[in-house]
Amino acid sequence: MSSTQFTMDLVAPASTARTDFILGSCNALAADWIDRWPDWPGRIKGLVLHGPDDCGKSHLAAIWAQHSGAKLLTSLDDGAIHQLDDHPHVIWDKPQPSADWPDDLVFHFLNRLTELEGSVLILSRAPMSTLNWALADVASRLNGLSAAEIAPPDDEVLIAVLHKLADDCGLALDPDVSRYIVNRIDRSFAVATRLIKELNRVTLAEHRKLTTPLVRDVLAQQGF
Repeated sequence: MSSTQFTMDLVAPASTARTDFILGSCNALAADWIDRWPDWPGRIKGLVLHGPDDCGKSHLAAIWAQHSGAKLLTSLDDGAIHQLDDHPHVIWDKPQPSADWPDDLVFHFLNRLTELEGSVLILSRAPMSTLNWALADVASRLNGLSAAEIAPPDDEVLIAVLHKLADDCGLALDPDVSRYIVNRIDRSFAVATRLIKELNRVTLAEHRKLTTPLVRDVLAQQGF
């Protein structure tokens, strides 16, 4: 493994300003925790955001990085732990017991983070309690962090997300069309993301406007 494990910037959605985050009951707690920093409780100043793909975890992480100067931690070795001296606030994406995240180094990482009074924001699909760390101390410390779940969106949040995704692509999405979409797709951030990407591809390839008939065709191709 390379000794340089911090990236300079977090890869995140196209528009990551705080004002562009779509707030609803599904994610209000997660956003509130981000806004509370640096007043996160606990000996280890950490927060776990868990939820499905494309639910806004990276957007919230980008907001936090803008305030904290946090860097994205991609894997862990002794060099990465030493870099905490210069970058004590970090984003840990998709933690998983593996060769990239050895238990003993995770243990030392958490200890060093505590000594430096740093912070860690963990982005995960599932709660920390579902991960099988070999060291009980690692599992205990991660399970003890504050956590917020991002749940599936309600209709109004999903409509707002569709419009944000369309705006990011430069697509003009009519409100009647977005309501048509929401009435037919699963309540899923990932489904909405894939659909807008496909609609953007089709409108560009076929030089068509984003209309209800076009959406109907694409939804039929995707099984809706």
